[in-house]
Amino acid sequence: MFLRARIRIPYIIFALLLLGCGPAKPDAKAVERDIAKAVRLQSNPMQVLDYLSEQKIEHSQYLRDAAQGNTIQAVVRDRSKWDIVKTDCGIVFRFDNHDRLVAFDVREQYTGP
Repeated sequence: MFLRARIRIPYIIFALLLLGCGPAKPDAKAVERDIAKAVRLQSNPMQVLDYLSEQKIEHSQYLRDAAQGNTIQAVVRDRSKWDIVKTDCGIVFRFDNHDRLVAFDVREQYTGP
């Protein structure tokens, strides 16, 4: 009886450690909520770039394109180590012709082999 308990306890501890070490996947809804709190509509590109740099979020520079509109693209990377397919959050900030933020989209992106 005591031998079984001695064997079971390490397995239980190991299982709890595995469950506690969950993946570091970004949650698209949480990312969207955080951006909405920190970056207001009508912000200029420098304010958006400053926020992205402060949060250490990978991003492009401000891109002016007459065909596709003015944008900044960013990505919050999946930091999990063991997943074959990673789930990143892609973010596109859209600006009007007066360089004011009019919208942003957050979407999950899957990368892998």
